[in-house]
Amino acid sequence: MIRPGPDIVKGVSRLPHQMGESTGGDSPRTIATGVIQADAASLDRCLEKLTDGRTRLSRMSVAQRIALLEQCVDGICSVAREWVDVVCESKGIASGSRERAQEVLGGPAATLRQLQLFLRTMRQIDRIGSPKLPAKPVRKSDGRIGIRMTPCPGYFDFVTFLGFRATTWLQPHIGDDNFAASLAPAYGSLESTGSSLVLGAGNVSGIPAADMLTKLCVDNRAVLLKMNPVNECVGSVFERAFAPLVENDLLRIISGDAGIGAAAVEDERVDDIHITGSEATHDAIVWGPAGSDREDRKRRDEPVLDKPVGSELGNVTPWIVVPGAYTKTALNFQAENIVASMTNNAAFNCVATRVIVTWKQWPERERFLQRIENALARVPQRVAYYPGAEQRFEQYSGLTADKAQQLLRNTACGGVSGSQTCPGGTTTFVAGSDQADGTLPWTLIRNVKADEDSPLFASESFVCVCTEVPIDAASPEEFLRKATEFCNEKLWGTLAASITVPGRFKRNPATRDVLDECVDRLRYGVVAQNQWSGVVFALMSPPWGGHPSSTRQDIQSGTGWVHNSFMLTGIEKTVLEAPLVVLPKPVWLASHPAPESVAWSLCRLFQNPSLWNVSTLGYYAMKGGLV
Repeated sequence: MIRPGPDIVKGVSRLPHQMGESTGGDSPRTIATGVIQADAASLDRCLEKLTDGRTRLSRMSVAQRIALLEQCVDGICSVAREWVDVVCESKGIASGSRERAQEVLGGPAATLRQLQLFLRTMRQIDRIGSPKLPAKPVRKSDGRIGIRMTPCPGYFDFVTFLGFRATTWLQPHIGDDNFAASLAPAYGSLESTGSSLVLGAGNVSGIPAADMLTKLCVDNRAVLLKMNPVNECVGSVFERAFAPLVENDLLRIISGDAGIGAAAVEDERVDDIHITGSEATHDAIVWGPAGSDREDRKRRDEPVLDKPVGSELGNVTPWIVVPGAYTKTALNFQAENIVASMTNNAAFNCVATRVIVTWKQWPERERFLQRIENALARVPQRVAYYPGAEQRFEQYSGLTADKAQQLLRNTACGGVSGSQTCPGGTTTFVAGSDQADGTLPWTLIRNVKADEDSPLFASESFVCVCTEVPIDAASPEEFLRKATEFCNEKLWGTLAASITVPGRFKRNPATRDVLDECVDRLRYGVVAQNQWSGVVFALMSPPWGGHPSSTRQDIQSGTGWVHNSFMLTGIEKTVLEAPLVVLPKPVWLASHPAPESVAWSLCRLFQNPSLWNVSTLGYYAMKGGLV
């Protein structure tokens, strides 16, 4: 390994480390930044700087990389409050709103956790030559290897994610003979660097940062990050948060139209690309404009772009509810959890639950769906900030926004909701208080037949519309097998799925075998038991991406992995196991009374994992989470 002198790394002053502390006397909004509204000339300059940066990166030791990233921890903390304020303003989230907590968790908190996990792994590589895993690998009966990804030592996961266990399963070609060599392969040849283009997501502010850090830390790449127009407002915040990377020419951040993105994609100085976006964007980049020529190229496997393209492209995300004996508390918690997955970030999430799969003969089915509807009725409507939302709402719900709002009435449960019966036996339920200009109601379409060719199954709506699909089966075991087949064969996407499972079903050896079989068969990169699959995204240690069964001709939810703090290769999927009921109340539930204080406490813990900070977190979690 090359060990250069200290002059390889450009010096960067230590940044303020208190969250919200200003970097100077000016208001943070007026500080000049280097975020570029790119044209051809400025794009060229950025790529030239990154070419210099990749050379510098090839000469940096692991210790020097660690020093830069440690300063980025300080940088993130110095802009964290502004980061959240800017994003909330862009999404129409009012000061004091509970929804602000979502932007803390999905922005600075998630980024701090990811960065600290990468730093932990890199320190181990520097000290012992490879990542140190949280626990010894486990194995399935067929020999496949599983890696326990959480709880992670050193970060109080046993407190913050009590009872949560995530296991990443590797593909069969990773065995005892090559497992050690499969870990962190880029660190075996640090001089082999490159430049990556990251086309950032517009919905969650932490995603562009997470994708950039994955490329830098896992793949050994300098990064050109192109911000999405929806959240390019946070680009200037990123410039200051990651100033050490910018100063060392390892990162450039640009904004611009589709033409600038296309020019960056095609530039020979860009070695590979990562997209978080839509299948349409991926296919336009890889296969060219829509039409017969594109289809011919797909059949011949002759893409217009001859570069590696990684991607995360969304999902029609299912939540399977296995019937059985649940306590009232468990049913209430699982209903609230599903509602959180439907409403988080105004439903503009790639893993927002879009299809609830139930057993038609389950005696509790109607009461469980009523619990979901009652919880939805108490969740305030959100500004539909993502472009095209109203048109997609009408397309997938069958209602105009005005018509849907007209159905709403105050309810006995203290919420606001309404419904109408539709042709074919379905019922469209709409809900949500605080309706206003620009908001859309939460919508659940019940009793959609599993054998229909529904647009709700074939493409991601990316709007606040969910459907419930009852499946006819002779037993809970047959239901779970049929539900697995339905998700695999009828629903578009391979990113993530959730399953609610009663305790007795998991404890009984015969039904446990059925559960294990179905979890193994589900073609998703993440399968979460008793929990929203989006929590795996927030954990940051597990790999995040679509199931590897996708091809570039049929890309589904994409290829490749991000996050992945232990730098695994040959990944198949991550399985999260969680309790049926979580106490104190999780901060992501819509009914949490004081989520922002808990979210900022998590931020401080991820900044500085200490007994004091975990105690502070515990205080705020108990104060609001037992209501």
